[in-house]
Amino acid sequence: MPAASLPPDELERQELLKSLDILDTAPEPVFDRITRLTARLLDVPIVVFSLVDKDRQWFKSRVGLEVQHTSREVAFCAHAILQSAPLVVTDATADPRFEDNVLVFGDPNIRFYAGVPIRSAGGHALGTLCAIDSKPRQLSAGDLETLRDLADIVTKEIQYREALAVARDNIERSSDVIAYSEARFQSGFDLASIGMAMVAPDGGWLSVNEALCRIVGYTREELFRTTFRDITHPPDLDSDLALLRQLEAGTVDQYQLEKRYVKKDGRPVWINLNVTKKTGPDGELLYYVAAIKDI
Repeated sequence: MPAASLPPDELERQELLKSLDILDTAPEPVFDRITRLTARLLDVPIVVFSLVDKDRQWFKSRVGLEVQHTSREVAFCAHAILQSAPLVVTDATADPRFEDNVLVFGDPNIRFYAGVPIRSAGGHALGTLCAIDSKPRQLSAGDLETLRDLADIVTKEIQYREALAVARDNIERSSDVIAYSEARFQSGFDLASIGMAMVAPDGGWLSVNEALCRIVGYTREELFRTTFRDITHPPDLDSDLALLRQLEAGTVDQYQLEKRYVKKDGRPVWINLNVTKKTGPDGELLYYVAAIKDI
C-alpha cells in the first residue's frame, strides 16, 4: 500500500518505525539474548522479535528460523498487533483465521503461536515477541506470564530508543504524530492532576498516566496487563458498558458517571469517569480517552 494511502494511524506507526532506525539493521545482542532465553524457558523451537512494516514482517531477532522476513498478508504478528492482549493460537489448523495460511501448510509449518505486542510509548504496536511451534500445544498461565515479562524488556528497550530518537533528531511531526510521541504525549498526561488514559476498543490500556496508577495502585506495566473491565467493581460494570455502547454508536459524544474501581490491594475506590472517543477519517473508532478523578 503506498504511504499516501495508508490510514493516519498506520502512517504514524510507520513513521515511528522509520525514526527508530531499527528496520533492516544487523542483529543486536540485547534482542538476541531475549529470543534465546524465550526459546529455552518456553521450550519452543522458534522465537522471533518481529517488526511489522507496511508490506512485511521483518525479524530483528530470530531463533530457529532461516528467513529474514515474510509478507504481512500471511503474518500471524499482523493479527497480534491489532489487539491489546497476547494472541495465543493453540492449533492453527483449527483456527479459521489461519487454517489456509501458507505458513501453516508450508515452511515453517506453524501450529502453535503466542505473540505479545511490543508497543511504543504512545501505544502503537510496532511488532511482537512471539513463540512458535510446529505442533499444537497449550500455553500455561506461568508460561504466558514469562512471555509477557520478556516482551516487557523488549518494549522498554524500544521505548528508550524512541525517547533518544525524539531528543536527537527533534523531528517536526504533524499534530497527530506529536499526540502519540513519548516526549509530548506522555508528559502532558503526567502533568495532569487527574488520571488519564487512552483505551483500545477492546478495553485494553494503550497509555496511562501516573495519576491513574496512584488511584488504582498499579504500575503502568501491571495496568497494561489488564483491561478497564478487570479493575471495575463488578456491580458497576453494566452501567459503564451501556454508556460505552452509546458512545461507540454515536448517540452521545461523551459520557460521565461515578463508579468504583478495584485497587490492586482489593479495596474499592470511587471515581468520577469522563469518556470521549477518537475516530479516524472514515469514522472508525481508534481509541477512547478517559479522565478519572478520585472522589
